[in-house]
Amino acid sequence: MNNNLEKRVEQSHRDKQSDQKEMYHLRFFDIRFQNLPFEPSSGEIIYVENEYDEKINLLIKRNQSFIQKCLDGYHNLTPKFIYLPDLFDDLSHEEEVIGYFAPHLREKTITSNASLKSSLLLDYMLVPENRKKITPCLARYQGEDSKGSLFECVGFNPDVGIDEKKFFELLCSLFDHSPWIRESRRYYCPESLIGADGSFDRESRKLINEVKERISQLRKLGVSQWALEQLVKPGLKLSKLVVTGDYRILLPDYNNMEIRMEPLVKAVFILFLKHPDGILFKCLPDYREELTDIYVRLKISGLNDKVLKSIEDVTNPLLNSINEKCARIRLAFINEFDEGLAKYYFVTGKRGEAKKILLPRNMVVWE
Repeated sequence: MNNNLEKRVEQSHRDKQSDQKEMYHLRFFDIRFQNLPFEPSSGEIIYVENEYDEKINLLIKRNQSFIQKCLDGYHNLTPKFIYLPDLFDDLSHEEEVIGYFAPHLREKTITSNASLKSSLLLDYMLVPENRKKITPCLARYQGEDSKGSLFECVGFNPDVGIDEKKFFELLCSLFDHSPWIRESRRYYCPESLIGADGSFDRESRKLINEVKERISQLRKLGVSQWALEQLVKPGLKLSKLVVTGDYRILLPDYNNMEIRMEPLVKAVFILFLKHPDGILFKCLPDYREELTDIYVRLKISGLNDKVLKSIEDVTNPLLNSINEKCARIRLAFINEFDEGLAKYYFVTGKRGEAKKILLPRNMVVWE
């Protein structure tokens, strides 16, 4: 990308408020899709074409980094430009993301000879007979309606030639044409319910909200998430869980990862780990003595009135303390790897049912 082109792009930004009628080389249209193999994300700008356009593809390949740089400046939202043919290769180099989604692959190289076509989305058009009318375009997810997943698209008038300046005008116009839609449904928290059992999930969601920015950055939403799953899915596996003699929690198959928790949180985790059939919250007082014994082994300094009060609170089914501790256990794992795997390690269960850790106990090693 030379300086002259950068100047032209800057000029296109300055001119973005100009009358769109003068942008005779652009076409604005919507496409609806159904049964997409991934959950769409408005944070992705996807290049879509029905038939391979050599000139546009070469333009994109030469300028991908600069295209992303242009997007980075919009409203601090940092949308991601997606060029499907290179997506597998791009994701294979994101070691932190790979490690979060497939922790057993940390510090290993991922390779794939597969690639995606830029026509992928068009295989799911609600009205497939309109496919032949689709010209090369950039598509951005807008939301769901009764007719399917709606994508706003801006493309080129097929009767007008394409050059770099026009391409970046197209990129800018995708933002100028309509307001950005923020995603929020992944972090929805239900209304407060009465009692520890009723607010079990709510407490977890509240804590997840505290770290949702980091987690959302590691999770690749939209087509990127789907592509990542295809890349690592064949090797997905659970790790054994080792509880050492000094009560460290290790996952040897995930590069000997250590899961760290505060003493009382760890004591609650070990309590549930010792009861594979689970524990009903209403029966928590029956486990107070056992939890105390576990805590004493964890905490060399022993018991005091404050600790005894905390143990009493966490085994009181009318208080929220047990929810907070279970939420901390959950957070300890999803901070390290994706919830699709982490759900086997933290305490889970439906309202009114025994809460348990799903990991098969033949995968638990007590040293």
